[in-house]
Amino acid sequence: QTMAQEESDQVAFEEDMKECKIEQARRTSESKEKAAEEKRTVEKQRSMEASRKSVAGELEATEQYMKDLAPACFDGSSTYDERKVARDQEIEALKEAQELLRNQTKAGMTPPTEGPSFLQRRR
Repeated sequence: QTMAQEESDQVAFEEDMKECKIEQARRTSESKEKAAEEKRTVEKQRSMEASRKSVAGELEATEQYMKDLAPACFDGSSTYDERKVARDQEIEALKEAQELLRNQTKAGMTPPTEGPSFLQRRR
C-alpha cells in the first residue's frame, strides 16, 4: 500500500510539475507579447508627440501669417474703387507702352541696346 501511495504521489507530482511548466511557458510568452506591445505603444507615442509638435509649429506659423495679413485684408489702406482706378491706369500705361514699341518696330527703329536688356541673360 505504501508503494502504491508513493507511485500515485509521484504521478500526481509529475502531473503538477508538467502543468506548472506549461503555465510558466504561457506566462513567459504572455510577458514577451506585453513587452513587445509596450514597446510599440511607446514608439507610437513618440511618433505622435513629434507629429503634434510639427502640427503645433505649423499652426503657430499659420496663425502668425493670418495675424500679419489681417491689417491688409480687413483694415485695407485703399478701397475697391481706388484699386480699380489704379489698375485701369496701369493697364492704360501698358497699352501705351505696347503701342510705342509697335510703332518703333514698324518704323524700323530698334530700342537702344546699351548694356544687357531685360530679356538677355548673363552668363
